[in-house]
Amino acid sequence: MQIDRSKLELHLAAGKGESDDEGFCFPISPFMIFPEAYGEFAIYVRKGKNLILFTRQGEQFTRAHKAILHENGIQEVYIQSSQKPDYDRYLEAHLGTIIADESIPLTVRSSVLYHQATSILSEIFETTRLGLSSGSLEKLKNIVRSSSQFLSTGAALRSMAPILSHGYGVHTHSVNVFIYCAAILDCWKMPVEERLKTALGAIIHDIGKATIPRVILYKHGKLNTEERDLMKMHPVRGAGMCSMLHIGQTFIHCMLFHHEKLDGSGYPAGLAESRIPLHARIVAVVDAFDTFTSERYFYADPLSAQQALAFLGEEMRGWYDPEVIAQFGKKLREAGID
Repeated sequence: MQIDRSKLELHLAAGKGESDDEGFCFPISPFMIFPEAYGEFAIYVRKGKNLILFTRQGEQFTRAHKAILHENGIQEVYIQSSQKPDYDRYLEAHLGTIIADESIPLTVRSSVLYHQATSILSEIFETTRLGLSSGSLEKLKNIVRSSSQFLSTGAALRSMAPILSHGYGVHTHSVNVFIYCAAILDCWKMPVEERLKTALGAIIHDIGKATIPRVILYKHGKLNTEERDLMKMHPVRGAGMCSMLHIGQTFIHCMLFHHEKLDGSGYPAGLAESRIPLHARIVAVVDAFDTFTSERYFYADPLSAQQALAFLGEEMRGWYDPEVIAQFGKKLREAGID
């Protein structure tokens, strides 16, 4: 598609020119740039083999800019790799607007949400060892508040399915658990605030694994007894990492009790049946489901969605809440995930 240079000249001031691709690592959709918002990053468009500076760093992106892109059929703009942190902060600030904007394709909104959530979780797991900071908690709250209503729809879950990572990563697993959990919380008559707290507990349920040595966390092969015992400490360690934050019992319960089993054989407290809070039982099911459908499940081939549900309900009968499994299965079928 040829760029209409006469229209570009309406805003390309003196000094704006062309560049080769060196230093430009990723394209983004023009849908992700909002009129009347300032971005602390420059935006480039492609013409042939070159990239043309479209708006400068800190320049207001107007509706006229967006119209030029649309009229010229430009579906990708580019940002320098060195300014990616600025772009990520921009996305974080506008995440709620992006997700709620129905003029943006569903697949684009889903992709942005997954990118933001995995990026933030990756940073938290890489930098957090002693305690979760209030700043990190606020970032997670923003993701949950911005997306929980969106994720409760079958269409959103369907659009998320192709991009959910099935390779094991503690941060991608945590995001997957959050997405599945947020998708089914409306199956129970919980107050909205309780749903948000449960979703927040889901996204950070494994934060205690930030204290586990990477050589154990990503070990190829089965853990020995000592390593397994250490791994079982992550719920308690996670709760300890959040002890200085005012986050409420729902959040703590999701971390502490997502490995409890209905028959009392789980850890760390050996709780049974109704002594395990409902929100922890929900997180437990989706946590196990994502594990069984990942490439790391028992270091064998991952199970399909339906195989995993059957495994949870039949082979592990007495461990997981059958009502949660049923509701989760219904939501997956509605979303066409099998």
